[in-house]
Amino acid sequence: MIERGEIATDLGRTQALLWSSHSRPVGRSGKSVGDFVAAAVSLVQEQGVNALSMRAVAAKLGVRTMATYSFAPGKADLVALMVDHAYRDLYAGGAPSTADWREGLRTVAHTNRALHLAHPWLQELQAIRSPMGPHEMRKHELELAPIEGIGLTDPEMDQTLSQLLAQVAHAARMENRLRAEQGETGLEDGEWWVQAMPVLERLVDPKMFPLSVRVGTAATAARSGQFWGQEVFEFGLERLLDGVEVLVQRRKASR
Repeated sequence: MIERGEIATDLGRTQALLWSSHSRPVGRSGKSVGDFVAAAVSLVQEQGVNALSMRAVAAKLGVRTMATYSFAPGKADLVALMVDHAYRDLYAGGAPSTADWREGLRTVAHTNRALHLAHPWLQELQAIRSPMGPHEMRKHELELAPIEGIGLTDPEMDQTLSQLLAQVAHAARMENRLRAEQGETGLEDGEWWVQAMPVLERLVDPKMFPLSVRVGTAATAARSGQFWGQEVFEFGLERLLDGVEVLVQRRKASR
């Protein structure tokens, strides 16, 4: 497994590798950097981040372990390549709308949520201070486009996108954790409540916790017993967009 402390490396080297050609064969294997990265992504997709090692990727790719270092000199380089690879086909079906900024940001939010749910390993490996490979740069450019020219300053545009992506990432992390928990326990949300409610009703005094009981009961009923999912995500997304709209209108008024 790649430990967090092992991800220190030469940043310039990593960036140069990210922006280099990934289709040209490397060494005697006839394999390319693209083949190497695809094998690594396939490995963590199937077995999880704990399975990731140069030896395991080499076995997946069908080459000697030492040969993998000709594709990526270090583990941090491998991780950076994998993260950027995950963004490769994002928005292949169409860029976010620039005609309606709210609709454009909705597309950004839904696209990133789908990405994180399809690739749970991504949140475990991606760095906060990203080296910004070509696919991530394209992603960033497309995601800023809906809010270009709506009246926000450049720092406000950056913060708007950052807050949106942070909210999406949090929602996706909760959903992925819930899925993992459901897999471990074998209980769907409805089945969990069937077991939990009789005990809670016996132990929790509504007079002592009136707000928790009232709000919790109403919220659970409104979500049909789901803990976290599409409905919760959509509510948070729309409230964030409402906040951005207040800022946009304030900027218009100040002009």
